[in-house]
Amino acid sequence: MTTTTDPERTDLARGDEGGRSRSGVAWALNALGVVVVGFWFVRNGLGLHHPAWVWVVGGVALAAWAVREVTRSVTVVRAAAGVMIVAGSLVVVPTDALMVVPVVVGVVLLGASTALPVWVGGVAALVGVVVVAGSAAVLGASVQFVLGASAGLLLGVLVGFGRRQLRVTEQRSREVLQEQQRAALLADRSRAARDVHDVLAHSLGGLVLQLDAVEALLEAGRVDEAARRAGEARTLAADGLSEARRAVHALRDDTVPTTGADATDTTRASRLSALLDDHRSFGGSVTAHGTEVLDGLDAAHRAAVVQIAREALSNARRHAPGRPVALEVVRDGSAVSVTIANPLGSDGHGITGMRERAAELGDGSTVEAGVRDGAFVVVVHLPAAVRSEGRP
Repeated sequence: MTTTTDPERTDLARGDEGGRSRSGVAWALNALGVVVVGFWFVRNGLGLHHPAWVWVVGGVALAAWAVREVTRSVTVVRAAAGVMIVAGSLVVVPTDALMVVPVVVGVVLLGASTALPVWVGGVAALVGVVVVAGSAAVLGASVQFVLGASAGLLLGVLVGFGRRQLRVTEQRSREVLQEQQRAALLADRSRAARDVHDVLAHSLGGLVLQLDAVEALLEAGRVDEAARRAGEARTLAADGLSEARRAVHALRDDTVPTTGADATDTTRASRLSALLDDHRSFGGSVTAHGTEVLDGLDAAHRAAVVQIAREALSNARRHAPGRPVALEVVRDGSAVSVTIANPLGSDGHGITGMRERAAELGDGSTVEAGVRDGAFVVVVHLPAAVRSEGRP
């Protein structure tokens, strides 16, 4: 997720830190500064009888300041800042330091820009000091006057550098936020991909077995049994389609629970008993003990167990078709362990998905999978066994 705003244009032309538009109050204050300095420039000039060149150069500095406030062009803004510094410095002495204001504004403007090297503000201030010192030498101003003007320019350097650091910090904060949002998006996509993988592995694999059985039953003339199998296949396909749609919809609507705990807890595909019935209808053999313990789990843990069991049973059908599967649920104090074992098997993306599901619970739940005593065993450890309040 990237922003389309040009940071350099936003930084200079629009003027606000962090890339936000300047408020009307900020614009009004800057415009007021131009008006006030312009007023006193004219008033003092009439009283002191400035020569023509002071009127012209001072007017140029004020015009550049006004242009800086209304333009949105980065190039024009930089040029205006340069004119403010040079022209303003030339008339600092004859205007009794009044025109040091646009010089300081120009220094702050260049020094605060993250699009320019950090030393630009200091160099701009140095140029201003040299010009002021030169005009002071020609017009006979005191050293104290030059030092005072130099102190003002130094203050402009410090203010510009401070604003620059603030902008850099905010820019980095935005980048970090964007990276966090991108990571969250990738995690959601990975979760949806895993859900689709698990659903399709279960549903499509089961459909193949069911349709093979239907074909065999029709060839044997056992139409009623074939019709029953076809109905089971239709139910399985409908459940799989619903689950796949939910997983895809989770990418488009962040109000849909991505863990599946609430979104699937009331569907047939989310019940362990229905999952075991499906496995048996596919021709598999499964024995289950202690499944009633799952009634004490909250929805999120119960859904995670069902999803992990679904993947484990799909792996059993794929790697050990027709072989018996044993599922056992044991409660030990405040923890629950679920063990699913079948003769032999292999690791794969399904096992990775199981571990991810357990990790998403965020309470130390784990999944262990591997070969043990000639069988492939999946063990789920759930340290939290808490029934959701108001849930069955």
